[in-house]
Amino acid sequence: MKPISTYIQDQIKQVRENMSDFKLQIEIHSFTKELIRINYVKNFTWMGIPILQYPTDLIVIQELIWQIKPDYIIETGVAFGGMLIFYASILEVIGKGKVLGVEIEPKDCNMKELELHPLQDRIKVIKGSSTDKHTVETVKDFIRDGKVFISLDSNHTESHVLQELRLYSPLVSIGSYIIIFDTAIQEFGHLDKNRDRPWGRGNNPATAVLAFMQDNNEFIVDQEVEQRALITAAPGGYLRRIK
Repeated sequence: MKPISTYIQDQIKQVRENMSDFKLQIEIHSFTKELIRINYVKNFTWMGIPILQYPTDLIVIQELIWQIKPDYIIETGVAFGGMLIFYASILEVIGKGKVLGVEIEPKDCNMKELELHPLQDRIKVIKGSSTDKHTVETVKDFIRDGKVFISLDSNHTESHVLQELRLYSPLVSIGSYIIIFDTAIQEFGHLDKNRDRPWGRGNNPATAVLAFMQDNNEFIVDQEVEQRALITAAPGGYLRRIK
């Protein structure tokens, strides 16, 4: 057996052991609280652009993209555009693929940075609500044929995310993923310093995922992928399409 194959088998075994390690899960929970307290996600950029994600999530996501090799990656909620650059950089190495960002209020200064970036040829941003009919049709026109990978990171209320899931999940290719970020709000939302936001415990991406999965048999929650990250902003939010 090749060394890499052995490594991956050992990795899978360790991940499954971690999933049943109750003490480890408690420690991860405590550590995550501290990361939220210090605003850890603001510590990083990707190729010069703020990315606002945990490095552990990024490592897992690049593994998925390398494995799936999607032709299109769709992201709702662009912010500075760091995730668009992240996705585009992996597609650049793969040698194919385009990234589409959907943002209701793209800031001119952020869009200018993206336009000047060396990877700008792989990126397109459209302005509009991710749940608007015209926006959804534009996304469908963009992807045409090919493998599709999607991440949702815009408005975090349950109603909005649930609507996104119902609109965009049919676009995901079998074997690919739709990742719902900030499901961690359900557990840690009370620590959010921006208490004026409309989402929180009981009304967030995690509750949207629960509602979506109740009447859906095309996706599974990939807990093994999540456990590879351990520290994640998307607990229960890595959904893989199986049929």
